[in-house]
Amino acid sequence: MKNTILCLFFFLLLGQTNFVYGQSYTTQQERLPCVNKKFTIVAHIFKDSLGNYGVTEMAITTALTEVNKFFAPIRVSFEVCEFRYHENFQHDNEDQGTELAEMYVKYHADFRINMYFINSLDGPACGLAALGGVGSAFTGGVFIEKPMCTNAPVIAHELGHFFGLLHTFEGGGTELVDGSNCTTAGDFLCDTPADPYVPFNPIEGYVSTGCRFINQQTDANGEYYNPDVGNIMSYYHCGDCGFTWGQLNKMAQTYLSAAIKLW
Repeated sequence: MKNTILCLFFFLLLGQTNFVYGQSYTTQQERLPCVNKKFTIVAHIFKDSLGNYGVTEMAITTALTEVNKFFAPIRVSFEVCEFRYHENFQHDNEDQGTELAEMYVKYHADFRINMYFINSLDGPACGLAALGGVGSAFTGGVFIEKPMCTNAPVIAHELGHFFGLLHTFEGGGTELVDGSNCTTAGDFLCDTPADPYVPFNPIEGYVSTGCRFINQQTDANGEYYNPDVGNIMSYYHCGDCGFTWGQLNKMAQTYLSAAIKLW
């Protein structure tokens, strides 16, 4: 039975060239569930008002190749099964308040991950995803701004949300540094250290240009924060250190416990 198959957990070294400060990843000897699944993506690419699509199929497939490395410990991978090109340039600049529902109705392919590549989202975010959308065959999807955000860290981040992960900074500093409330605050995962970041504060107030965490905030106990600045689900843009054991386990369990399974 698929649910009883187990994978040994390992951390992938992804060719980092910059030293990332503030990391606290530790080796976990527990086993992770193996999803053992290649998910199919329908990539929707929208034309702009000048007739340009703004991103290539090669750029998308290349980014997904790198994304697959982050998900390898739970035997999850992604591939594009179909590229769909859309002429409606009005959807190329998205107003989340009015157009998302319309796009789902018009373009959504059931039982697949729908990834929409558009010029701009409404707000400063580089991407958007339906939280836990992997458990639904008929709604939700992933939105990526093109072309600058069509890269592995952004896509992996949004797929993290799609598989049920919150940001490491959820709660804006309510999680305590000592981890005593890690199951009820922050992202509810105990191997992602407390993160005080408040969206969308300037990043330079938290990390230096060399990705050293420099923010001097303290938690309710007076302890200084030391978040994982290289975690995929943070906002620090400090490399590609991937997911923690807890995040990988959460994503696997979100899919394995879903009543509906995507193709």
